[in-house]
Amino acid sequence: MIDAQQSGGVLHLVINRPEKKNALTRSMYNALAEAVTKANQDTEVSAIVLSGAGGVFTAGNDLDDFRARATDANPKPSAGLAFIEALMDCDTPVIVAVEGLAIGIGTTLLLHCDSVITGRSATFKTAFVDLGLVPEAASTVTMPLHLGARRAADLLLMGEVLTGDEARECGLASKVVDDGTALDEALAQAERLAGKPRDALRASKRLMRAPWHDQVKAALEREREVFSQRLRSEDCQAALNRLSRR
Repeated sequence: MIDAQQSGGVLHLVINRPEKKNALTRSMYNALAEAVTKANQDTEVSAIVLSGAGGVFTAGNDLDDFRARATDANPKPSAGLAFIEALMDCDTPVIVAVEGLAIGIGTTLLLHCDSVITGRSATFKTAFVDLGLVPEAASTVTMPLHLGARRAADLLLMGEVLTGDEARECGLASKVVDDGTALDEALAQAERLAGKPRDALRASKRLMRAPWHDQVKAALEREREVFSQRLRSEDCQAALNRLSRR
């Protein structure tokens, strides 16, 4: 359900589960983490593009996976956060093409990528609090950093929905394009990056992220602990049960 296609110096990863709006399962996170890690070590890869199949980026974490983790007496470490850590450690530039839905981790993962190209009518939303949870993927640091504290509160606490245009205006997205053309633009950007000196590109990315690298790592760990606690809370159990009856 994660397709990988390499052309020249560009690796294109596709979230391919359109019948479930590309909701991410544990195995899909593992595949993404492995692909990003391998690409980062591959001297033939100079840029990574991430997109979703079927006109949707991703509806976020698969709710069945949430339910399984919430009731497991000995839950495994979060595969979603392992993927985020792979992005955090990736020196290779990552470009994301967003069409349609970008929900939950589909929004927060963007804050660990280098360029986000969005279709004009894309939908960005985080519903962690509504589910009785807390933000994840170090978004309690990365979102205020990129968007400012007030705008971050709108998204993470209020659960405000953004369109592609609004995401570009507040800094969540890099560029907004006509619907259906985000992938073409992302691939074109990746080709331009692949034409640059690879070592200089990677060193520049490391330097740009160095000032807040430790703070982002620390936020990920703080959130990991509280998220795990909240996943077992009555609030979260009730919210997941409501969604399962729809």
